[in-house]
Amino acid sequence: MGKNNYAVFGLGSFGTKLALELSGAGNTVMVCDVSSERVEEVRDKVTDAVIADVTHEDAVRELNVGKFDAVILGMSSYFEKQVLALTLLKQEGARRILVKATSDIQERILYRLGADEVIQPDLDVARHLSRRLSLANVTDLFSFKGSAIAEVLVPEKLAGKTLKELNLRGQYHVTVLLFKKTNSTENVQPGPDTMLEQGDTLTVFGDQNSILKLFTEK
Repeated sequence: MGKNNYAVFGLGSFGTKLALELSGAGNTVMVCDVSSERVEEVRDKVTDAVIADVTHEDAVRELNVGKFDAVILGMSSYFEKQVLALTLLKQEGARRILVKATSDIQERILYRLGADEVIQPDLDVARHLSRRLSLANVTDLFSFKGSAIAEVLVPEKLAGKTLKELNLRGQYHVTVLLFKKTNSTENVQPGPDTMLEQGDTLTVFGDQNSILKLFTEK
């Protein structure tokens, strides 16, 4: 089932991968690039594929960019083209524009020109990995508006107690969604009498600060 309607302009490595991921997730995806070869490579894997130069006003107007939930510009190797395309997208009424950048100064300029979100993929990946490596017992974390879903390892201070005894939901607003024993590959839904041991894996949801305090502090 389709979820949203996206356009991806620029089929370099980033744009191509993003378009395919969005399409694979069930979204409607239109891609556009000046290279006929790049367009043909993904034509059968997306909803629509167009050969056009989005730095030209007529081309952007014909694409009817206002119909998309978001337009992603992935032409960061050619910053001047990103700027021109962003300006035209704003002019033609694009609802939301996400732009790829390769430096902090590009990011600042793009925000000033009206980008809704600027992405630095290499930096974003590095930050995510750094955070994951720096947070002991937190193997993965996805945060949003103060809440988070995280995969964590049970620390020593919580070991030897049941979920009922710990009362994580009542005391910390953290809910345990899944439980996996050490050396097991199977996630199960825990009950109140589930006993936690150090090194067990939990998937939890709740207040981000509470999750970090529970599973990273000794």
